[in-house]
Amino acid sequence: MFLLATIVSYVWNSTGTAVVTNPSSQPNALAVDSSNALYVVESAQNRVQKYVFGASNNSTTVVGQMNGASGSTSDFLNGPSDVAVDSSGNVYVLDKLNNRVQLWNSGASNGTTVAGFRASNWTLIAGSANGVAGSSSTMLNTPMGLTLDPSGNIYVTDSLNHRIQFFANQSNGTTIAGITGAAGSSATQLNIPQGVALDSQLNLYVADLGNDRVQKFSRS
Repeated sequence: MFLLATIVSYVWNSTGTAVVTNPSSQPNALAVDSSNALYVVESAQNRVQKYVFGASNNSTTVVGQMNGASGSTSDFLNGPSDVAVDSSGNVYVLDKLNNRVQLWNSGASNGTTVAGFRASNWTLIAGSANGVAGSSSTMLNTPMGLTLDPSGNIYVTDSLNHRIQFFANQSNGTTIAGITGAAGSSATQLNIPQGVALDSQLNLYVADLGNDRVQKFSRS
């Protein structure tokens, strides 16, 4: 009897190519949409830039102000730290210093707070539309990372609350990893978590900065 096996090899070129070269941008997070357009968070400029490669003017400010001004109203950002794009091209931005998650619908000039109180036309509410930090289930404290699952649920790294918050069309967030306000190194704790990601089975991976590790939380 012969067994046939398929071996899949993943190989990347060891030489990188600069696709964005703006010395003032200080990029610290990015996302790619279904059309392979690149979205770059420029935290120091309080904005998100969209790059469509091959276009004559390939950089467009899609979130925040073109001049880099910061603020807490719906058309501004303050120290954004992460970005995600859904299948419709809507942009979710982790607005760190305003302690909220903002949704900018494709082509919109203003954002909607989807994780923050006073969010209009939404039942998904957590954090502060006015930039106030907190530790209750409806608030955030220096959010640093976010991701979306295929159902559009939002996962937020609530860094200084040492937890991961899950928002699924409900008025309160649910803590699915870490313990609110309790930094630590045990298997159930986090310490200033940063990035977050999901695999195809919805297992959760967290960059646990203060513990110098990456933690996996398996979906039960």
